[in-house]
Amino acid sequence: MNLHKARRILICYVADPNVTPSPAVQKALKFATDSDSLRSEYEAQLEIDKRVHTTIKGLRIPDNVLSSLSNRVAAIPPRRFNPRDPAMVAVLIGFLLFVTVLTWNFLGRPAAFPIDAIEIAEEVLTFDERPFEAVNQPAGSLEDWFILKGFDGFDVPPTLEKYKAEDAAILKIDNQSVAAITVPEQNAQFISFNSHPNEINIFPEASWRYVQLDTENALALRRDADMCFMVIRRGSLAELKRFLEKATD
Repeated sequence: MNLHKARRILICYVADPNVTPSPAVQKALKFATDSDSLRSEYEAQLEIDKRVHTTIKGLRIPDNVLSSLSNRVAAIPPRRFNPRDPAMVAVLIGFLLFVTVLTWNFLGRPAAFPIDAIEIAEEVLTFDERPFEAVNQPAGSLEDWFILKGFDGFDVPPTLEKYKAEDAAILKIDNQSVAAITVPEQNAQFISFNSHPNEINIFPEASWRYVQLDTENALALRRDADMCFMVIRRGSLAELKRFLEKATD
């Protein structure tokens, strides 16, 4: 989470004591508490929102205006359905947009690369060598090692189990445990974390999602049951895809 993203999220956020903020909003609020400039901006925004709410809540429409509007609405003749009527066309377009949004929510989002996973990858790349311990074992044999260290659920896809991990660590990212191993022979890191804190959904399950993180690194992500597995590999997106395709051979 950086200042620009936190500001963009908070500008659109309306505080409601009866609604629990989303994980992204919670991260932005936490960032604001540590940033003097963003905290002052957000407090000023809250004050403006409070004044607007108070003003609107105190508005009262005169009875004669309400009566006049009611009479005019009652005098409007009923409209017959006409597919060429501009109003009907507008309603149809609005309905189609509504269906599109629902389709995106239920199908598009699970097919996209989750922003929370991107943030985890960015945080992993900032860690230096200090938290890591040498293991020098195949990636597929490290489940017990992580269990002894307090992380349960580390599971490498069968096609990647053979690659040798040089070192491993359990990283704390936004109070979430993230298991990480380095695979130098592939210029890669394998990452495992629970999907629930950030509600990461991928459809269909066990399918890969890809994204070019920056000019130097590409990401691949999949979800199996409650656990997410991510590959961070130095190079282009095309090279990462070839690596995963080759691993299945």
